[in-house]
Amino acid sequence: MKKNIAIFAGGDSGEYEISLKSGKVIEKNIDKNFFNTWFIHVKGRSWTYQLDDGRLVEVDKNDFSLSTPNQKIIFDAVFIAIHGTPGENGILQGYFELMKIPYTSSDVLTSALTFNKSFCNRVVKTLGVSVAPSVHLFADEEYSGQDIIENTDLPCFVKPCNSGSSVGMSKVNNLEELKPAIELAFKYDDQILIEHFIKGREITCGVFKTNGELVVLPITEVVSKKEFFDYEAKYTTGMAEEITPAPISEEIAVRCRETSAFLYRRLNCKGVVRFDYIFNENDLFFLEVNTIPGQSENSIVPQQARCMGLSITDLYTLLLNELF
Repeated sequence: MKKNIAIFAGGDSGEYEISLKSGKVIEKNIDKNFFNTWFIHVKGRSWTYQLDDGRLVEVDKNDFSLSTPNQKIIFDAVFIAIHGTPGENGILQGYFELMKIPYTSSDVLTSALTFNKSFCNRVVKTLGVSVAPSVHLFADEEYSGQDIIENTDLPCFVKPCNSGSSVGMSKVNNLEELKPAIELAFKYDDQILIEHFIKGREITCGVFKTNGELVVLPITEVVSKKEFFDYEAKYTTGMAEEITPAPISEEIAVRCRETSAFLYRRLNCKGVVRFDYIFNENDLFFLEVNTIPGQSENSIVPQQARCMGLSITDLYTLLLNELF
């Protein structure tokens, strides 16, 4: 029998619209020969499914079911397409663990850890992977701009710890720009990361597991037409070039693939995950891990899958089959 898959999209972060687009692409491309799909819109405590006549039906959170006029659907698994809270930081994962419902992402601990950029960087550094020097600030903490700059040097990036798509992120070139950048980042989170700017080329690598074996996708180089790869560059057509496979040396490619596979295992990742790096003549530096990467038609992971001859439908089938 076909499995009933709930596609969770929306959420409560600045990536809400991007999540809806990802969810619709997932819904369109999941193989209907094997799976029934139900698009669940998430906003706050409201989890709703829209009937053909436009009416909204709430998911029953007591048994994670959906009652339509004709049937009651019991879901077999969840495809999480929520970028940011509550889908990428462990909140939904905690509920699904309680309900014993399989889902296509990393578990509670890994999701919570990797969503916080500063805590994740600290763990990655202990694993022997290079990261940029940084300072972690909390909203109620006093700080000295001069002391921060002494640790991070200039230029540096200021970003919310728990946010994606570069929302609230600024590049700081001098001490006068630091305070406004910190104030902006604190509008989006109560923790922020101030990180040394590393000059180099940005590359990113997707990894997933199927039949117990890791698959490392082709590497993509990201070339932004802006000063850095911010929200506008990520989601505005023509503002960035994403080149797959990346035109990089085999030495860097091997190191990127091996590091990504290593981190996938050591961070206990599940589902498809994307690792971002900067490299230059000195080193390969870890930037962040995206445990629920974008799935819109032109997102990086779908590009990488197509590059290795894997359709999006094939990718989703592999991800879902891994749950059963």
